[in-house]
Amino acid sequence: MNGVWTLLAVAIGGGIGALLRGGAETLSPATGLEAWVIILLVNLVGCLFIGYLLVWLECRLNRNGQSRLHFHPRAYRLAGIAGLLESNPTLPPTVIAASDRRLRIESGLLMTGLLGGLTTFSSFALDVVMLIEDGRWGIAGLDAGASIIGGTLAALLGLELGLLQFGKNMEPIGE
Repeated sequence: MNGVWTLLAVAIGGGIGALLRGGAETLSPATGLEAWVIILLVNLVGCLFIGYLLVWLECRLNRNGQSRLHFHPRAYRLAGIAGLLESNPTLPPTVIAASDRRLRIESGLLMTGLLGGLTTFSSFALDVVMLIEDGRWGIAGLDAGASIIGGTLAALLGLELGLLQFGKNMEPIGE
């Protein structure tokens, strides 16, 4: 039954994210920005938030010692949070199980759903193709480069902001 709740969370988050992206694209003419710029900005914001949300969710809810942050270069900043990077034998199994369920649902809602619906690789790819077909090779290259490099840097920045905020004295849920 847990998988059903996670899928429902993904669907709700995805619907909201898609509505937000559609709204941003609809407002494009009012801002005076071309559609490719709006898609780029939406994707960069999504990349920033996915890095941040990973840290926020893992620090709050991961209690089984199997954190996705375990291999982050700055994982040492999180070593003091019991149960995050190592298992915590003092936690009852029910607490670990409840935290795991909540992590899956919230991650599905916010990361897979909301940010998956908000950001879009397909719209980005289509924008690049349309720019090329219009003979705007320089803008197409700028869009592609800014999307790939900028998105990667934005995700890294989100991770670092999350580590900076939550890696110091975050009290995880369930303890």
